[in-house]
Amino acid sequence: MYALLNLFLDICLFRKGPKDVPASAALLKTCLLAYGLSGLLVLILSTPAPVALLQILLDLVLLSGLLHLALLVRRHPQRFEQTLSALTGTGSLMALLALPLMSWIIQQSPSGAAELPSALLLALMVWSIAIMAHILRQTFETSIWIGVLYAIGYTFLSWTLTGWIGPDGG
Repeated sequence: MYALLNLFLDICLFRKGPKDVPASAALLKTCLLAYGLSGLLVLILSTPAPVALLQILLDLVLLSGLLHLALLVRRHPQRFEQTLSALTGTGSLMALLALPLMSWIIQQSPSGAAELPSALLLALMVWSIAIMAHILRQTFETSIWIGVLYAIGYTFLSWTLTGWIGPDGG
C-alpha cells in the first residue's frame, strides 16, 4: 500500500506516469473506490449526500467513459486500466488534500474571511489539472499542450454536467 501511495505521489510530482502503474483490475477497483469515497467526502461538506453521490457517480462514468472512447479512437484500448488507475489514484490524493481546505472555507464563510483557503484550493485545482494533463499527455503520446486542453476540457465538462444535478442545478 505504501508503494502505491508513493507511486501516485510521484505521478502528482510529475516524476512518473501512467505506464508505471500496474495493469490490474483489482488496483483499478481500489482506485475507483478511493476516488469515489474521497470525492464524496469533499462534496458532502457543501452538498446534500444524495446529490453528492449522484455527482460522484456521474463524474466516474464520465471519466471512465470518455477515457475508454478516446483510447478506442486512438487505438490504445490496452492502456485503459493503467490510465484510469493513475487518474483516480492521483484524484484521490487531490481530494484528500482538498478536504481540509473545503472544511476551512466552510468554517470561514460566515465571517467572509475565506480568501486564503480559497486561493489554496484554486492552486490545488490548477495542480490537479496539470496532473491530469501529464497523465493524458503520456497516455495519448502527445504534447503537453494537447494534454492541457484535454484536461481542461474534461474538467469543465465534468463541472458543467455535475452542476446540473441538485436543487440549484440546471
